Parts: sequence; structure tokens; C-alpha cells
Amino acid sequence: MHTTGERRPAIADYKTVRVLSTVPLGAQRIAVVKASSDSGFSRRRDLDHAVGELKKRAAKVGANALVITRRATSAEMGTASTSGGGTIVTSDEVEFVRGIAIWVD
Repeated sequence: MHTTGERRPAIADYKTVRVLSTVPLGAQRIAVVKASSDSGFSRRRDLDHAVGELKKRAAKVGANALVITRRATSAEMGTASTSGGGTIVTSDEVEFVRGIAIWVD
């Protein structure tokens, strides 16, 4: 996290942090926040998890809103052994998100 403005008291419930498409006029920029997901069952779940983590980080610096400025997906292929002695191919995807934590009156 990179602080760009004055931190505010933390927001108790990160779920109240709103995701906006642009920074509104008059909004106070607080910090640049980053988060990523662990691999999940679907890309949608990974993105939801990453955005939830981003909202938690924004709430910690006192932001009541955030604007996502970057999103990327990283995929890794691998193999895993089965209990029967076979091998299966695995795929892990991780979502990375970055945004600006802001305060909007």
C-alpha cells in the first residue's frame, strides 16, 4: 500500500466500501491499494475474492470507496499425483487488482 493522502479512521465493516468506476470530483485520495486472490473454483470467485481483499485494505486506511485501476490474471499449469499412482494436469489462476482508496462525502 502506498499512502497518497491523509489516512482516516478505519471503516469497521469493509463490505460498506463502494467500488466506483471513476474518482468523483472532490473525493479525497487516501492510498493506492493492491490485492490478489487465491485460486478458486472459478474466475468469478477469484475476482470476487480479490475485490473483497481490496475493500478490506481500503477500509483499513479509512476509505469509504475505491476505484479499481488495474486487473490482471496469472495462470500456472502443473501436475499432481493421484492416490492411484496416476498424474493429473492442474491449472491455478490468480486475480491481481489494484485501486485507489478514496473518501467521498
